[in-house]
Amino acid sequence: MTRIIVFSVTSLMVAFLSGCGAHSGLSAAREGAAAFNEGKYEKAAVAFERATARISDSANLYYNLGVTHLRLGNMDKAQTALKTACELDPEQASALVCLAQIAYYRNDLPEASVYLNKALLKIKEKDERARALTTLGFIEIARQRYDYARLSLLEAIRLNKDYAPARYNLATLYRDTYGLKEEALEEFELFKRVVDRKDAHFEKANNSITRLQLNLERTKADQGASVRRDSPTAAKLLNDAILLHQAKQYAKALKTYRDALLADPQTFSAAYGAGMVCIKLNKSAEAIDAFKTALDINPNNQDCYAQLARLMMQVRQTAEAAKVLDRAIARSPYNPVSYDLMARIRYAEGRFDEAWLYGRFYVSLIPAADPSRASYEHWLNSFRQK
Repeated sequence: MTRIIVFSVTSLMVAFLSGCGAHSGLSAAREGAAAFNEGKYEKAAVAFERATARISDSANLYYNLGVTHLRLGNMDKAQTALKTACELDPEQASALVCLAQIAYYRNDLPEASVYLNKALLKIKEKDERARALTTLGFIEIARQRYDYARLSLLEAIRLNKDYAPARYNLATLYRDTYGLKEEALEEFELFKRVVDRKDAHFEKANNSITRLQLNLERTKADQGASVRRDSPTAAKLLNDAILLHQAKQYAKALKTYRDALLADPQTFSAAYGAGMVCIKLNKSAEAIDAFKTALDINPNNQDCYAQLARLMMQVRQTAEAAKVLDRAIARSPYNPVSYDLMARIRYAEGRFDEAWLYGRFYVSLIPAADPSRASYEHWLNSFRQK
């Protein structure tokens, strides 16, 4: 998380022109940098302290001093130096990240989160942002603020799809918090593809993959043991149901869709069609059951998730709707519809900060020229301060 900053040519010239005291301070700073790079942190700390006695306006110098004390475990001294660096240069994102690290070591997770969010306002480079977002996600998991954690990790992966720590943390979040076994399995497998085999978490991911695969295989075997399928009959009934649906004979279409499902319980289009017809017939509860069946057959259909979540929101099953969208997001992490719906759910629950975060993520995924963008942002800003 830490790195040493070497003085730029410009700052060296300024220090030299400031007089012999500054020149002496520059020599001490160089001595400190050399000792730091050799891992001689106590010697580096002494040299940097001597340099600050002569150069009091260098944010980089105080950052280096703070990092050195951090390596030595001198948290109070590190914090003082890093705060001075931030005062001298408000754009010192690296110092803010280190202050977050100190807060984490002290188990002050809210303060660590504050520092990282401040740093993210200043960090522009993609890989640096991915690292900071992953750290923030890890901290938010520890705080049990899972919406914040998931969005941080997904944004990190959007910036760098091969950033292994974000993949691993997201996989454990899906497995341990959301109970999404298939989605966790996929993230662990993606982690293995991008991480060095010598990484400490490689074998842990491997073990998790084995356990998840065995669990899923047992579940699928239990589910498929008694399924009887008559695909030709189902295909004919499905065709008839579609024609009835198009003719707006909704009651007859619903019966025929259901008959197709009885013939072959794996006919996704029959379950989905039944759900759409139930919406036309104002049968919300039956539509919900139909879409659940459709997702059991094909868990990758994003429109089905959206239809189901909207219906659940209409009948005020907001917690259940959120669970549906949890899986939708895990299956297709950059589908804007899911974030819009989740923002509306969190708003309905009075969780305005989370609603705003999901809404902002939604805005980041839609085209800049989208005609609904301005009104949507106005809606977000209307409750931002609630």
